[in-house]
Amino acid sequence: MKTHFTLFILLLSTFSFSQNQNKIDLEKLKTKLYQLVNEERSNNDRKVLGLDPYLKKAADDHAKYIAKVQTLSHEQTDAKKQSPKERVYFYGGNSFVLVGENLLFTGIKNQIYSDEDLDILALKMFNLWKKSPNHYKNISETKYNFTEIGFSIDWENKKIYAVQMFGAK
Repeated sequence: MKTHFTLFILLLSTFSFSQNQNKIDLEKLKTKLYQLVNEERSNNDRKVLGLDPYLKKAADDHAKYIAKVQTLSHEQTDAKKQSPKERVYFYGGNSFVLVGENLLFTGIKNQIYSDEDLDILALKMFNLWKKSPNHYKNISETKYNFTEIGFSIDWENKKIYAVQMFGAK
């Protein structure tokens, strides 16, 4: 009986976790945020940023890290991934000569996000970066030609963490 109860609890927690994971389509959110950044760049005579798999790995890694430590910091304790550039190099992006990084966290609701909800969340995140001079400097920097965005969700504290990496080769 005790084994059945333990299995039931395990299945229930797995089901609950997978349900939460599907509440926000992170690929759609990334696409919407990426489009907002590129629209801003285009409106200011900047080249559109391409996507890069090495920047993606570094962004995902750091998003998980800052969510775990619940602090916005550009540094990690792992010496091989301590700085944004070291993280990109760690994942194989050795051809990057310039790397930048934007971070944020914002509150989320415990709900299933529709396309309209994702539009609102992406705009909120974009505006947090746009209104910050240092973050906006990365968004509008002419030397950057690649970007990627990683996310991590903390459902317990109802927060989403985002990391946008920028790079120039």
